[in-house]
Amino acid sequence: MILVGVILAVAVALLRGGRLSRLSDLGLKLLPLVWLVLIMRSLVSVLESRGMSWAPLLQVAAFLILFVVLVRNLDAAGMKLFGLGSLLNFLAIAANGGAMPVSPAALAVLGVSKLPTGTHTLLTPESRLSFFSDIIPLWLPYPQVISVGDMLMVAGMFLFIQQKMLAGRGLVSAEK
Repeated sequence: MILVGVILAVAVALLRGGRLSRLSDLGLKLLPLVWLVLIMRSLVSVLESRGMSWAPLLQVAAFLILFVVLVRNLDAAGMKLFGLGSLLNFLAIAANGGAMPVSPAALAVLGVSKLPTGTHTLLTPESRLSFFSDIIPLWLPYPQVISVGDMLMVAGMFLFIQQKMLAGRGLVSAEK
């Protein structure tokens, strides 16, 4: 969902007269740590598939590093929304042993029969913070179940990309 949100944000900014070249300098503090977080989150899936029981701890560590980056960049457009979404997802994941619960009812609405694996688990009555879990069915661009946190993260990234690509054009409000 995040990649689709980035593509949509870039497309909208281009339609509004923004420039892709303005994304060459994101102006974010500790940006290399974001790459580390992405690598760690990717490793979690691989390690989970190989039965490494400590993989969820790597996911929690990745979130903690992400929060350090977010706190250092809260003044950037959209970062508060992105941070809130990340926090909601982290709470659900941490409360459920390092995996995001996914609603079987939402999967059924989408007609998806594949059960979640790796960094996701099936939502059960024993799941904690289920209202922060993946409970919202989304059909486009492909069937998936998302969380409120996912929506906030995409909204934050959308605002950030709009602000960066439209900087200097007077098309973006000064509000962050």
